Amino acid sequence: MPQPTRSPLLVTAAIIKRNDLFLITRRPQNKPHPGLWEFPGGKIDLDESPEQALTRELREEIGVDTSIGSICHVVYHRYDWGPVLILAYYAQITAGAIQHIDIDAHHWATPDEMLSLPFLPADQPIIERLKQKH
Repeated sequence: MPQPTRSPLLVTAAIIKRNDLFLITRRPQNKPHPGLWEFPGGKIDLDESPEQALTRELREEIGVDTSIGSICHVVYHRYDWGPVLILAYYAQITAGAIQHIDIDAHHWATPDEMLSLPFLPADQPIIERLKQKH
């Protein structure tokens, strides 16, 4: 018997580049998938656009204001708990310094370096895309 389908969790991710490095953040211990690296971002609330959600999440998690650009990649991934749809946008920091508000750490990395770090599985296709394009 087929399992009932569940709508994917809609999330955003920021692809922020400085020189030839990209901003990645490590998930805090009190969140699902603790200690794994990811691109900063988060869930889209019902009353906001993906760009609004990403702007809000970056302010809440790392304390910066951003300019959101075009879509870099869209990824569908199924975790044990259910599916996720990631909308990854190119973004630029316009104001503020990175703070560890709702993250454990941040790092500027190349796509090759990201492949050697413990990363969220759903973010792997984004890393591969960055590796091809940059």
